[in-house]
Order: sequence, then structure tokens, then C-alpha cells
Amino acid sequence: MIEYYKKNGGDRDVIKSKSLIPSSWIKVVDPTEKDIKFLVNQLGLDKSQLMDGLDLYETPRLEEDNGALYIFLRAPTSNILNESTSSFLLIVSKNNVITVSKEDLEIFNKLLDSKSFTTSRASRFVMHTLFYVSRQFSFEVRKLLKQVKREKRNLLGLHDKDLLSLVSQEDTLNDYLSSFAPLIDMHNKILKIKSLRFGEVEKDFIEDLIIDLSQTFNTSKSALKTISNMRDYYSVALSNRINKTITVLTIFTVFLTIPTLISSIYGMNISLPFQYAPQILWFLGGIVLMIWAILFLLFKKGKLF
Repeated sequence: MIEYYKKNGGDRDVIKSKSLIPSSWIKVVDPTEKDIKFLVNQLGLDKSQLMDGLDLYETPRLEEDNGALYIFLRAPTSNILNESTSSFLLIVSKNNVITVSKEDLEIFNKLLDSKSFTTSRASRFVMHTLFYVSRQFSFEVRKLLKQVKREKRNLLGLHDKDLLSLVSQEDTLNDYLSSFAPLIDMHNKILKIKSLRFGEVEKDFIEDLIIDLSQTFNTSKSALKTISNMRDYYSVALSNRINKTITVLTIFTVFLTIPTLISSIYGMNISLPFQYAPQILWFLGGIVLMIWAILFLLFKKGKLF
């Protein structure tokens, strides 16, 4: 699917066109073979770079080929099953900016809803895209951190489903962390690209984004460490509960074994002392109680109770 959008700096509304026009944003989502041929033949784009842009797991990087700048980015998403981030490709060509992705990501709607969105300047479009990538990562990490802090307050009440939630959050943060380092490196490199003419204000803005990404990176590591500590605590607490349960069952088995042993002996078909005595039941019961008292004192001394 290919869509065309255009908005100049002074315009209020974004214009959606049915055909290619200069200084527009060409939004490509899950392109067909026909769409790929159009991009290669009509816009002179490199097919191998386009196919890399459709890879959900592509690493953020920069490439220049035949006068076009290929910027591979990653952004958080909830539109893809079992994935917390997805890559997309931002291309700056001579007359247009093009985005290529396998799925329609949330960041594209953010761009369209932005009041400062414009397609008349490629450098500003790139700057806004980088801004929304950084802001989405920051928002998602803060949201995860709040969830972790809420669960941390109730460590003693954690259940198996809470542990699964922690594991899911840990996987998401690991996915984010693997994206931050190449993203930060790509931001540093993009400032040196001569084909993009950033103004001083725009350069300062991108440098601020680098700082924001670094802070989000550190926040993610902190949240990941907290989750790891919580998971370790849960494992230790679960192990202790199991040990206590086994101890109680073992003690119960030992106490139950005493009367079972005595009744088994007196249930044998042989002559036994006092087997015909009228008070034998009370006598044996007393022996059992005495043995139980001794065992109780021994277990109490060993702090098993």
C-alpha cells in the first residue's frame, strides 16, 4: 500500500494525494511486488535497501546510495503480535521523503497529527520523526517503570501470573535496550550527513534527543535491574514456602508414624505383652503421647516449629 501526503510549513491541514507529487511524504506499508517495482523504477530506490526496511528486526543504521539517504529506525509498537518494537525505513530522496515498513506503526499517526508536521523540508521531517521515536521510547519505558513499582510494593502478594508479567516486561525492556545503542549512534552520525542541511536550532534539538535517549536507556537498565531483583526475591520466597511446606508434612508424617507403628505391632497374630489387659488402649495411648512430647521438644529445640 502506498499513500501520498503533503503539508507545507504554513498549511493547517495535511493533504492526502492519490498520485505522486513533489515535496511529499510517500508512506509505504507492506508493499506488493508491484509497489516495489514502482519505487525502484520511478523513484530510483535500491531494492535491497527496501527489502531490509521491511525486516522487523533490522538494526538502526544509515546508508547512502545513489543520492538517497536510507535511515533505518526502530520504534515501540503494539500493532504486531509478540513484538514490542519494529524497524522501519526512512528515505530522503531528491524530491520526497519515503517511509517503508511491514506494518502500519503508531509513529506514522503521530506524525500526521503533529501541528508542526511538514513535508516541504526533508531535514525537518527527519527531525520530527526522530523526536517521536525518542518520545515513544520514553513514554513506554516510563509506563513499564510505573507498573514495576506498583508490583514492587506488593512483593509478598506476587503470584505466578505476576511473575509472567515481570518476565514479559523484562523481555520488552531487553528489546528496548538492544535498540538504544544503535539509535544513539545513528543520531550522532546523522548530524554529520552533508545531504541533510540542519540548522543550528535543529542540530541542538537532535543533540537534546541524544541526551533524552541516553536517559531513557539508563532508566530502562534501572527498571530491568529492579525486575531482576524482584524475580530473584520471588524465587527465594517460593523456595522458602516449599521448604516450610515439606517440613510441616515431614513432621506430620513422623508424628503419624508412631501410633501407626505401635498399632501395627499389636495387630500381629502373636502373643504380645499386656495384650489382654483391659487398660492396654490407654497405656499405649500414653506411650504415644509421651513419644510425641519428646519429639515436640526436640523439634522445638531444633527450631523446626
